[in-house]
Amino acid sequence: MTMQRTKTLALHVKAAAAGAPTEEQLAAIRAYTLRDFTADELVVREVLLAHNGIDRDNEVFDEALLADFERTLPGKGVFIRHPGGWNGDGGPGEGRCFGAGIERMSFDEARKLLGDPDLQFPPDRQQAVVLRAQAYFVKTPDNTALLLKMDAGIVADCSIGFSAESYAPIIDGEGRELTARRVMGPGEALEFSFVWLGAQPGARSVKSAHRTEEETMNLEEQLKAAKAEAEQLKAKVADGAKAAAALEAARKALGDDAALIDAPEKLAALVASGKSYRATLVDDIVTGERHMDLIGDTDQAVADAKALYADMPTAKLEALRKHVAARLPAGSRMAGGDPGKGAPGAKQAPQESPVHNPLISGVAAAEA
Repeated sequence: MTMQRTKTLALHVKAAAAGAPTEEQLAAIRAYTLRDFTADELVVREVLLAHNGIDRDNEVFDEALLADFERTLPGKGVFIRHPGGWNGDGGPGEGRCFGAGIERMSFDEARKLLGDPDLQFPPDRQQAVVLRAQAYFVKTPDNTALLLKMDAGIVADCSIGFSAESYAPIIDGEGRELTARRVMGPGEALEFSFVWLGAQPGARSVKSAHRTEEETMNLEEQLKAAKAEAEQLKAKVADGAKAAAALEAARKALGDDAALIDAPEKLAALVASGKSYRATLVDDIVTGERHMDLIGDTDQAVADAKALYADMPTAKLEALRKHVAARLPAGSRMAGGDPGKGAPGAKQAPQESPVHNPLISGVAAAEA
């Protein structure tokens, strides 16, 4: 269910001097005015409106929700009091937002920018994300005091009205759930207002500085780095999901022995024993088939026969061994009875047997 909220963000700092809009800013502003204004008729203010740090409400804006705010802020009104708040009057705004942008930086850089050295960030994030908003105000007789208070840093704390979808838990590196909650999108920025005190540290008016080409390129590099980081995190999440699925499949396959997952050394020993048992079954079957002349005695023939049975289920190997054992020629042995090496139970007598003596067998005489 979509919820509508306001969140106040505060930092007491010196506000900017009166800032006249640039030609580029004027072009963006004209999309919202009914007539063209000159730069002398307007004042532009830039505010640090939101970030992904832990605020005084023990809440955190999700980065995707901040991106939704960036997309939906332009065109929204700027108020002195929230029009939907308990002390709001529902009157017209004092200004209008005409631009927004997101910056990514280190936590220390964000603390310095936001003027809060004690600002904490959630343990599952590696970068700070700050939302900037640009707004314009018309110079009129009745708002002269307001603009002057902005210049003096008196009217500086900001609050954002927004809609969001839900909350999500925040988990630290050791799997513990924090008391802080993450506000999740999709969502929309509805307006922003100047307030007396804010919940999220750092939201304030700042000087509307013109960005240099170097700064713009730096932002592009930050965006590329952020996208690369997001792809890496996405890959890690996918790998983690595969590992979790494989682990769950292993637990199901082990059934009553699933506890062996948590005893890897014992599991490894049992696997080794199982492999040894299977190897013995295959050796016995191949030896028995050699006794019955179903398999040749060459190394290649033996290797091919073993490969044929390598992937057969253990239960089938056990049944086949019984079948072969029941049909062995009299006096043949499956275990240790290699037909080609004169072992006990072999078809061929050992090399040292008197049978091979030419004086007894008559082989030498026949050859002569």
